Order: sequence, then C-alpha cells, then structure tokens
Amino acid sequence: EVEPRPKRPTNLSSLAGVLHEGSIACSSAGAQAEMRARPDSSQEAHEAPLLPHDHTQTSPNERSVRVRGHAIAFAAGAVSALLVASVAVVAIHRAQAAAEIIPRLSSSGKSIRGDSADEFVAGGMVHMDGMLDVPEVTPMPVLDDKGFPVLDDVLPTGRPRARWGIVGPGRIARDFTAAIVTMGSTVHAVAAGALPGSTERAAEFAKFYGIPHAYGSYEELAADPDVDVVYIATTNHLHYTCAALMLRHGKHVLLEKPATISPAAFADLMALAKARGLLLVTNFWTRWFPAMKWAENVIKSGKLGPVVHVAGDMAFQAVRASPGGDRFMRSDLGGGALLDMGCYLVQFATLFLAGDHSVAGPGHDGFNVKASGDVVDGIDMETAFVITNGPAAAAFGTSLNRASDFTVKVYCTHGMVTLQTPANCPTYASYHLFTDATGHNETPVPCCGQRLVARWEFEKELPKTPAKFLPPAYPNGMGFVYSASAVERCLYTPGCTELEEMPLAQQMLIVNITAEVARQVGIFQDLGPGVIA
Repeated sequence: EVEPRPKRPTNLSSLAGVLHEGSIACSSAGAQAEMRARPDSSQEAHEAPLLPHDHTQTSPNERSVRVRGHAIAFAAGAVSALLVASVAVVAIHRAQAAAEIIPRLSSSGKSIRGDSADEFVAGGMVHMDGMLDVPEVTPMPVLDDKGFPVLDDVLPTGRPRARWGIVGPGRIARDFTAAIVTMGSTVHAVAAGALPGSTERAAEFAKFYGIPHAYGSYEELAADPDVDVVYIATTNHLHYTCAALMLRHGKHVLLEKPATISPAAFADLMALAKARGLLLVTNFWTRWFPAMKWAENVIKSGKLGPVVHVAGDMAFQAVRASPGGDRFMRSDLGGGALLDMGCYLVQFATLFLAGDHSVAGPGHDGFNVKASGDVVDGIDMETAFVITNGPAAAAFGTSLNRASDFTVKVYCTHGMVTLQTPANCPTYASYHLFTDATGHNETPVPCCGQRLVARWEFEKELPKTPAKFLPPAYPNGMGFVYSASAVERCLYTPGCTELEEMPLAQQMLIVNITAEVARQVGIFQDLGPGVIA
C-alpha cells in the first residue's frame, strides 16, 4: 500500500475557453483566446468552465506590431475565422450526436465533479463532460455531514449497540479501531496473544483507545459474553484459528484479508458460520468505498459496453530490517506479495469479470488462471497472473521488489473506468466514454482511437482523523468505517446473514482463485486447516 497521491485539478472547459494562446492566428484587432480556470469556492462543487482572457488592455508594443503586420494578420484572421467556423459546425453536430447517446443530466451528488452541459474542442474532437444515467444497482452509502455512514435508521432501541472485540492489536488494528471509535461504535475488548508480552500490549492498546477490557489471550476474549462481533487482524497464518475460535463462541466475524490461505480452511469457516447463524465477512474494504460503488454502478449500467479487460498493479519494496524480517518476508506467517496485495487484485477480477456473484459451485466457477512468479525462501517476491472468464480477462502484477502506482483500470468495449491510487481503498474514480464504433460508420479519430464522448469524475473525501490518532499506519485508514458500518447494519437488520458486497460464495471464490495462483507460483502447497490457514 502506498500514500495516496495529491488531487489533480480537472479542466472542464467551454468551447470558447479552448481557443488558447497560440492555437490560432489572430486578426488585426482580434485577441488570442487564453484559458484560465475560475477558482472553485467549494471542495465538492463542480469546477467552473475555463474563461477567455480579457484583452481590452493592450500594450503600445502589441498595437505597434499589429499595425505593422496588419496585412498578414488580416489574411491570417480570415483563414482563422473560417477554421473556427468549421470547427464550431463540427462541434455542434458532434455534440448533438453525443446528446443522443447520453442524457444531459446534472449531478445530484456533491462529490461528483463535472458539468453535463459543458463541451469543448481539443484536437479536433468534441468532449462532453457529462454524467451517465447510471442507476444505483449497488446502493451508495448514506453519509452524514462528517462523512460517516448513517446508521440511525437501524440502530437498536432499548439495547446496547453492537460491542466489538479487537483480535490482534497490530498496525492495521490501530487504524481500524481509530476509525470505528471516531464513528461512535462501541469497542468492548482487545486481545493479544501471538507475541511475547501479550497482556501488556493489549493493556497499552486498550488504554490508548479507551477500551474497557484487555486480554492476554484470544481465548479470554472469545469467552467474554459481552463481545458481539470481532475484527481479526492477526498475521495471515492465524486467520483460520482465530476465526474458528470466535465463531465457535458465537461471535460474528469481520476477518482481515486474506480470509485464509487454503480453500479447505475457509470452507470450514463457512460451515461454522452457517450452522450458527453468524456473520462471516472478509474485510476487502475496497468493496464498501463510495468511489468503488460508483465505479461498480458505472460498469453495471452497461453504458460503456461489456467488460473486456481489467488491469492493475500493486507493489512496494519490502524492507528486510530486523532479524527474521517483517511478516511480509516470512512464509511461516503467511507472507509474500500475493497474500498481501495480490488477493486485492483477485477480488477485482471476481467483481468485474463475473456477471453472477451467487455462484457457489466447486473450484473456480468458470475462471481460468495462469500465473508465474519469483519465489525466495518460500514467499513470492514477484507474481504476475492472468485471470479469464469467458471472453474477458484480467492481467495483474504484484511485488515486494518494486514500486507501483496502485491503480486499477476496467476496460469496456467503448469506455473505461479508472480507480486511482490507492485502488484498494479508493476515494477517487473516473470514467471515459467513447463512441461505440459498432453503431457508427465513421473513421476513428485519431486513427487508432475512438472519439471521446463524455467523461466524469467521482471523489469522496474520508472523514477526518482525530489528531490523537495521527499518523495512520496505512493510507485512507478512516475508510474502515465503511465496512464496519456495513457489518453493524447487517447485525441490526433481522434476517441479514450476508453482506451484499461480499457474500460467502464470493469470498470462497476469491480464496479458490488466490490458492490456484499460489499453486502455480509454487507457494503454500498442501495446506489444510490444521497446518497453516
């Protein structure tokens, strides 16, 4: 995971605004059009169109040059006028054609940037910055004025709010706890147990976050009757053991990814959860980010055409510091690039390449996998893999040797959606819509591309992190409020046994495909629930 890059300004310009300086010859009295953006008065407001510069104030030197060259300038101005008129005519025709493809809608979401009525000419193409008529197939979260998910409509009356237990007080657990405490959730207990000094570490964690109970073993927390739901943030090799322990003691489980290493282990957890009527959710928090839900709705709308290709890369340089190394570098702890970042990429494939998330058959459910990697001391330092499902394919790379942009792109037949860095916890997404060449008898412009018809950007900032919890261990740590609130909402809703964003069959599929990548790369072989899961 990497730090999110700074926001990029988006230039949404009018037709007049793109006649920029130097782009056309000017008449003797005419002015070169110079673009300058009007500043935004609100961080969530639509960006203003670019405006032509005011050239009413002209210097004597400029007037002198223009007088001396008036004959040439007049001729150039005449040609320029014809060119501008031609471009304008083409622009009008193309804008009308584009309007037939996309409804001209204004945005109802304050966090969406763009202007449905905005057009400009660039490189001979007319661009419309408009929003697709996208139905909310995947419901967007309702947020309060501070950016936290709203739960008031389902919070119980007459009984306490769901009481969380934190299993494994490590780096990621700190970000998770900071997020849900700030959101107003109840954290009842924390337990440490995998490393020496567990009682002291749990007590220190509890004191910092204001948690009333601290335990030096996972078994003690499991036996606490006042814990309703647990967040498991241990190292990967303990996920199965801790999750099974908590499920057997009647706790709902939010399990940090990867859920388990072996498919057999997760199948066992599924059986435990179903038998006891408990919630079991792998915390691929990506699925609950508003930007991710927006991107999913754009894809599901079908306006960009069917998905053809997904591409993504997630990597960083792992530091070989202390003796024994960090968990990333240890196979006995479930380390390696695939289980740390590659599983994120797998879940993108299962989301965007699969039309039906309800499939629960054995194996890969129609997905095919090809993978290779560089294995050192039992862990993959570099892994590349391709996942296909029918005619669609996804190509991914993950590594502990190099840097990465942490961006994921979903390519459709005549459009693409981009999840900007860090794509595993995105706050910014965008789409580009191009003309559908199958319905238009025209040569693509330029020769190797289709004409851009529309583009739109979505950005939703995270809730603010209280100063006492800074700095976070990972980028966008406050984004844990999205998955945690979804779990709580399910617990308060009668009959809810799975989350729509991550049903059990989808979780099993991700484990199966990840395990197949691992098999082909040559890591974590012949593992069962009793070995390393």
